[in-house]
Amino acid sequence: MAESSSIWRTWAGPWRSAAGAVALVLIAGQAVWRGVLLGRGFFTQDDYLMLRLGAEPLSWGMLTQDYSGHFFPGGFLFAWAHAHHAPLDWGVVVVEILLMQAVAAVLLWMVLCRMLPGSWARVPLLAVGLACPLALWPTQWWAVAIQFLPISICLLLAVWALLVHLQEGRRWALPAVLAATAAGLLFQERAALFPVVLGLIACAFSPVSGPRAIVAALRSRLLTLWAPLAVLLGGYLVLHRATAPIEATSAGSTGGGLELVGNFVFRNAVPGFVGGPWTPTVLGDSLLMPPTYAVVLAWLVVGSAVVWTVVRARPALWGWLLLAVYALIDVGLLFAGRSMMGGLFGLIPRYAADMVPVLPVALALVVRAVLAAPASVPRARRLRVPRPPGAVVAVGLTLAYVASAAVTTAAVASYSYNDEDRRYVETLRAELRDQPDAVIFDGRAPDGVMIGWFADDARVSTMVGIAPESPVFDLPSHRMRMVGSDGRLRPIDLVASARSEPTDDEACGYPITRDGGVIPLAEPMSGERMVARISYYTAAKGMLRVAASGDEQAVPLRGGLNVVDLVVRGDVDALEMSLLDEDAGDEVGTVCVVAVEVGYPVPRD
Repeated sequence: MAESSSIWRTWAGPWRSAAGAVALVLIAGQAVWRGVLLGRGFFTQDDYLMLRLGAEPLSWGMLTQDYSGHFFPGGFLFAWAHAHHAPLDWGVVVVEILLMQAVAAVLLWMVLCRMLPGSWARVPLLAVGLACPLALWPTQWWAVAIQFLPISICLLLAVWALLVHLQEGRRWALPAVLAATAAGLLFQERAALFPVVLGLIACAFSPVSGPRAIVAALRSRLLTLWAPLAVLLGGYLVLHRATAPIEATSAGSTGGGLELVGNFVFRNAVPGFVGGPWTPTVLGDSLLMPPTYAVVLAWLVVGSAVVWTVVRARPALWGWLLLAVYALIDVGLLFAGRSMMGGLFGLIPRYAADMVPVLPVALALVVRAVLAAPASVPRARRLRVPRPPGAVVAVGLTLAYVASAAVTTAAVASYSYNDEDRRYVETLRAELRDQPDAVIFDGRAPDGVMIGWFADDARVSTMVGIAPESPVFDLPSHRMRMVGSDGRLRPIDLVASARSEPTDDEACGYPITRDGGVIPLAEPMSGERMVARISYYTAAKGMLRVAASGDEQAVPLRGGLNVVDLVVRGDVDALEMSLLDEDAGDEVGTVCVVAVEVGYPVPRD
């Protein structure tokens, strides 16, 4: 009974107060707010490729495959579950993300209650973690959300378990820290930064002060925490290098690197920390150019807070040091992987969003130090200036931050809805339901849906290949269609095409029997993906074998006059054909090929 009572106090205690009630309101408000934004969103870009890869059978190889140098089996487990059980169902994504956000929010409150027990300062810090605009894109973009949210959950769980150990000495707490870190590494490489957060928290909670706190924190838990963490990270790096080798890009010029760092820290992260940049210019879909006033105002707020808190309480440095070190390592990772793309990539909010779960934790260390600092002026000499109650100040700061974040979110949210993706995919799926017998030429997806960086993966089959309508691609078809830019299925026209050489047989054109025949083109064609259009008539039954550039396909024959399209590749100067008519016995069948045309397909207007 005593143990169950202790567990109940651990989990229920933080909510049994007026501040806990306000926290519940904030968490519910975030769920409604994010739910409305998510309801207007849709899949985009990497989402489609991950879902296509996740459609493969569940295996170790599928989960640990190299994805642009990333190793996240947890993300591919999500992709497998969606591809097999809820393909292209955005409603399931909304519920999934809201549930993960709720878990992260609850854990953040539990952490803040451990760091600032009984203090109303917990409430505005919770608001910072829930409403920070930097987290908009990582929660609207599914492929990023299934990394960002599990990482946030695992980090906060690790921090909470460490605090339980520091405050109560529970035996299970340190193994829980290791388990949370290991789980985080399954979702994103940035979980390797957990020891930085944990180490600086341990230093801040050390009974000694100054640099000696680092030595004390290391010595006191060397064998029970830091050594197992080091072994875990070492094994992870070996596994990561074996499955997804990290290829750092060239840093380019020093000026370009400084621009990237400056944009990331000064113009992206810090304005986002205070709920800005309020009225940015949006380039593309996710690159924010903050106005000068927003950058200056954000730095005035942060700079003033740093100076006042450090002067008031020197241990507040631990919180600011945590935020600064984490930011510098984070920008270092971005610099290694994105420097060739230019300094402007430092202005993409989702790259700085990894600091959002760290931000309220770091600020809690600052507030904790300030609250614990002794009064600098003797009580007898203080002016008796009435101060508002802590609850009033906390609620006021909370409302101010939420309002600031709401202004920024309202200015940029529409760029995260992916309206073009939704229109394209939903229109195409409706067309497939209306034309279930259509075969689709697997052409390129619109650049706004899957950008050209995906190269050959940016195809229609990547986007809707897992759709419940079970579309068919690139098979020989008497009804091949191409997807227009609006998502509608359209007949195919051939451009820059070559036709077959004229024949003297005006009655049959090129007669094709079991013995086969060759139909030469008037000029050779070359391309990665072309369409060969064969016009024929026949009374024979069976299949027509067609070979072009070494690739063979079988076309099911239809009686009468018909046109069939098939996809060909490589260098094509002729088509070889033969009749496969197994049911005809000794009777000789003939397919009269009237004309052949090979060209590059475009959807008919």
